[in-house]
Amino acid sequence: MQERTKLLTVRDLAALLGVNERTCWRLTAMAEAGRGPFPRPVRIGPRVVRWRLADVEAYLATLAGAGR
Repeated sequence: MQERTKLLTVRDLAALLGVNERTCWRLTAMAEAGRGPFPRPVRIGPRVVRWRLADVEAYLATLAGAGR
């Protein structure tokens, strides 16, 4: 699997962002409700959710750009 198409678990995502796993779920819920720019997850199965690394990197780049 290419690095740009890598899928992250909630644990991986939380570690990358430096936040608690629950915070990732809150940000996801807000984004799915249309109230935030957080990347939407990919639903692989009924109980399997992953985030694309490329989407998360783009989100972080947006945050870094907003701080300028």
